[in-house]
Amino acid sequence: MNHLRYSTLLLILFVAFRQDALAQEFRFNAGGGPITLAVQSAIAGSEPTDATDSSTQLYWDANFGVPTKITVSTVSINQSFRLYVRLNVPSQGLGGQGIVQPEIELIHNMADTDLFTDIPSTLPGRQGFGTLIYRAAATVAEGNSNEHLDDVHIVTYTFLAQ
Repeated sequence: MNHLRYSTLLLILFVAFRQDALAQEFRFNAGGGPITLAVQSAIAGSEPTDATDSSTQLYWDANFGVPTKITVSTVSINQSFRLYVRLNVPSQGLGGQGIVQPEIELIHNMADTDLFTDIPSTLPGRQGFGTLIYRAAATVAEGNSNEHLDDVHIVTYTFLAQ
C-alpha cells in the first residue's frame, strides 16, 4: 500500500475593492484554522484516491452598484501535487445569483481566475453564499510528502467589480 500525504491549506481573505462602496460584505466560515487534505493510500496497482474538503462557507453582499465577481489565486512554493477548488452555490433563486465557473486547478503564482461571475448589483441577487470544495490529487509517479514535503497553499479570494 502506497501512502501519500498532501497539502496543508491556509485560507486567507484578501478583499480588493476596485470601486468606492460602503456596504460590501465578504466573509468565510471555515470552522477554525487551516484545512488539511491528505491523499493517504491506494490499492496496489492503482492510483491514490483524491481527498476532498467542503467545510468552508463563503458569504457575500456585492453592493458595488455594478455586476461583481469573485476570483481565486494561490501561492504554493515548491508545489508538487495538484489542488483544485470549485464553488457550489446551492440556490440561484432569491440570492446568490451569478455564474459559477467549473473546478479550477490552483497552481503556484497563478493569475486571479474567475470563480463566480456576473453577481447582480441589486437585491436579492447580489447577496449569496456557497460552499468552497477543495480536491487534492496525487499520483504514484509524483511521489509522496516524504520525498517532496507537504504542499502549503495560501489561497486568496478577491471580491471586485466586474
